[in-house]
Order: sequence, then structure tokens, then C-alpha cells
Amino acid sequence: MLSIPSILPHPEKAGTLPYFLYFIGAVSVFNTVQTYLSPDLKMTKKVYLKAPIGQVSNLSARTFGTWTILTAVVRLYGAFYLQNAQIYELCQCTFLVAFGHFFSEWLIYGTCKMDKGLLGPAIVSTVGSTWMYLQKDYYTL
Repeated sequence: MLSIPSILPHPEKAGTLPYFLYFIGAVSVFNTVQTYLSPDLKMTKKVYLKAPIGQVSNLSARTFGTWTILTAVVRLYGAFYLQNAQIYELCQCTFLVAFGHFFSEWLIYGTCKMDKGLLGPAIVSTVGSTWMYLQKDYYTL
């Protein structure tokens, strides 16, 4: 049976960042699936709790799902190739873009409320951005 450690690369400097990226990438795939298959938009509406009625639609959820799967692909790819500086930076950018999106929706546009729906994306984008900033010299060639 395959396990995550058995499929991730084993460079001398493996560390835990590749596991974090792999886990977050896998969770993002699940989030994408729910945006396409959940007609009631239950999980999406938890994030955009304060959005005016009608702004969180099936179309906006699928668009968000498309963005999420793109970030998942980059993060999953990044889990395997962190030694490549360009891939590392691209992967880091996915967290920076997510940070900018979620915090602007909360602080500028007022469509999000800082509660359990927004807390997960806020933590992941903040931790991912910071971790990757601090560890770039360790992982890249």
C-alpha cells in the first residue's frame, strides 16, 4: 500500500515542507470537488458568510474551484521539486495570492467574517507564505 512518505522524494534536505504542501494540495482537491458537486454551496458559503445574497452563486463557486485546483496542482508539484527555485517561488506565490484574496475579502470587501469558515484559509495562507519565505535558502539550489 502506498503512503505519502513512500511517494514523496527523499532528497537529503527533505524536511517537512513537502509534506505540508502535499497535504494542503490534497485538501485543495477535495475543496474543488465540493465546489462542483455541492448544489447548496454549503462550504463555500461558510467562507463568504457576509457576502450579499446572490454573490455566492454556483458560477462563483465553480470559478473559485477552478482557481483552487490550479493552486493544488502547483503545490503538489512543488512538494516534489522544491529544490528548483522557480517552482519554489511559484508555489510560494499560490499562498501569497490566497493570503491577498482572503484578507482583502475580509478587511476590504467585507464578504468574509473571521470565524471557522475563514480561519482555515487564513491560517494556511499565512503559514504557507511565511514558512516558504523562511525556508527558501534551505530547499532551493
